[in-house]
Amino acid sequence: MKELVIITIVSWIMLSGLYAQTLDLSKPQDYLNAFTKVRGDAKGGETLFYWTGTVYSFIPGEKRMELFGFEGFNLARTVPGENGFSLLTREAAFFTDHRSGQILETWRNPITNKEIPVVHIWNDPVNQDMNFEPDMLPYIHQILPSTDLGEELVFNLEIFPFYPSPLPVKEYGEFSQSDTYQAAEFFQFFVDKEDLSNAKLSTVPVSISWSRISPWMPFMRMGDRPGNLVFVCRGRKLEGGFKALPQKIQDYVLKTKPEFASPPTEWSEPNETSWTYFRKLLEQGLIKQDN
Repeated sequence: MKELVIITIVSWIMLSGLYAQTLDLSKPQDYLNAFTKVRGDAKGGETLFYWTGTVYSFIPGEKRMELFGFEGFNLARTVPGENGFSLLTREAAFFTDHRSGQILETWRNPITNKEIPVVHIWNDPVNQDMNFEPDMLPYIHQILPSTDLGEELVFNLEIFPFYPSPLPVKEYGEFSQSDTYQAAEFFQFFVDKEDLSNAKLSTVPVSISWSRISPWMPFMRMGDRPGNLVFVCRGRKLEGGFKALPQKIQDYVLKTKPEFASPPTEWSEPNETSWTYFRKLLEQGLIKQDN
């Protein structure tokens, strides 16, 4: 009898493992679970995405200029839910000399020919609520679209922020291009289907592509000059978290804002953006207006 019980338990475990590895992306819950493993960690662990790229000017009637190199990371703690998850994250990114890769403290703007201090991106928090009501699950493929590339799946998220700027032109004309913040961000998360089907993995290897069209960064002091910035970046999820980042980034973070070496532990609102962070620096008198 004892042997029969043991055989039954072992058989149940083997069948459960086989079932768990059978991924059906046409099923909303399986699809959402797959995205959880891509963006975060289904068991509630920490994940870190790192990216690197280039920032270009895009001005009507003018040739593009390579203004900066760009490196950054998003460090997240996943809070699993019944139908989705929450992400508690901090995000930092750095404008670098596009030739040497050195993190910049000052920069000569080739458009205005002025030497100016650089304000890097320190967004804390950048939390995301990816929990869905049961009646929304049938639409999850439209909410989180993807493209099937055979052995790979690509989650492709295209976002078009459009809201009142935290830096109104009347008050902050030197730093603000418009009273409306309007941008476009294009995220692509590339993942092997085989990894998604592996029940032993709560988080999976992911490569990413991220591009953004945005107004001039406030620190560039471009006012309402026509044109945009184009960010073109690529990266991946790093095993090992913060300590897997390039040494220059680790050193800069630990020297400047060491709290960014770990994700938040509790949900907080509102999210920080480069524009709201810059406004705080202005209000604290850490940045001075020329006029």
